[in-house]
Amino acid sequence: MLARADEPGSVAPANGPALSTLLARSARHAQDFEEMKKRASFTMRGRLEELDGDGKVAVTKEMSLRSTATPTARVNEILRYAEDGADKTAEYRREAEAKRRARTKDKKKDWHLPFLAAEQPRYTFAVSGRDATREHTKITFQPLAAAEDTFRGSAWIDEHTGEILTLAFTPSKLPLFVDRLDVDVRFDLRTPLGRAPSTISVDVRGGLLVVHKRYRGAATITDPAVAF
Repeated sequence: MLARADEPGSVAPANGPALSTLLARSARHAQDFEEMKKRASFTMRGRLEELDGDGKVAVTKEMSLRSTATPTARVNEILRYAEDGADKTAEYRREAEAKRRARTKDKKKDWHLPFLAAEQPRYTFAVSGRDATREHTKITFQPLAAAEDTFRGSAWIDEHTGEILTLAFTPSKLPLFVDRLDVDVRFDLRTPLGRAPSTISVDVRGGLLVVHKRYRGAATITDPAVAF
């Protein structure tokens, strides 16, 4: 049974830390992650595949970019973009710039980790597993109410530091025409603000009427730098 974030006494299997203790520790990492979003620069290389009805790859898109945090905004420099091996970097840069300009009047809503102190009251949490050897605990979460900026899923947490090691989630309210959206994140990068995402994989399924599509993608993040 899931427990409220403020409910005392929930203890991990095999005498691990109490759920309330784990949530307090993970809240610190989640707060550091908020700072990463503002101050961290990184390189991302990703690949997205569109699958046909038989599950075979129909279209492959690849992109690499350098995302740089500045005092006023985040600047994304597209290093390379290709479709089925054909370089379309220049064309994609023009399209990306047009979209960036269009977003200035309609600011995209931010999202936050469920473990952030301000977000925890919106969720219920439960301990669902423990690796006693490594002293890692698995915590499952789900929102009290479905929303575009809340998620359901699970995370493995370092019991001592509260750092998130892996995160698997899906939005509690899916975007229009999306039937399924699964995201998996590994936090293997080391930064002055703690662990940061190193790999991200997604699996998306959806469509309209009789047209159904599936996409799967993966991205690797490297060269982190945090501005102080």
